[in-house]
Amino acid sequence: MKKLLFLVLIVLSVVSCSKKSDSTTSSEYSNKLTLGTGVNPSNLFELTGAGTTFTASTPIWFRLESADDMGGSAVRIKIDEQSGTVVSSQDYPNSQSYGHILLSMFTVTRAGNYTATGILVNGNKTIASVNFVVN
Repeated sequence: MKKLLFLVLIVLSVVSCSKKSDSTTSSEYSNKLTLGTGVNPSNLFELTGAGTTFTASTPIWFRLESADDMGGSAVRIKIDEQSGTVVSSQDYPNSQSYGHILLSMFTVTRAGNYTATGILVNGNKTIASVNFVVN
């Protein structure tokens, strides 16, 4: 468990957002939330095991991409049951003042059908949602 926590802290501090270069336009990014089972160690902005079905109590990694620069805003991931009941709402700090991508992870302990929603805390702006299943 300590190794997982250490890995999460490293990922948050190193991989929170990609820098927008001078030649980059916001059209290269879109509003989307992708879930997976891990992060590619050779490209920390890429998820591995992307999908929508996961095992209870195991890490579910997310990649939130915003068409607009996040401007350093923390990201909130809200998890709802299919009925609309909020299961959890977690804020993830952003270690940079610019960028379009944030990766981190969460866990869900009970089997069921859920929706994850990525929200920029500054301005309470919803970026994207994805439905997923936990077995």
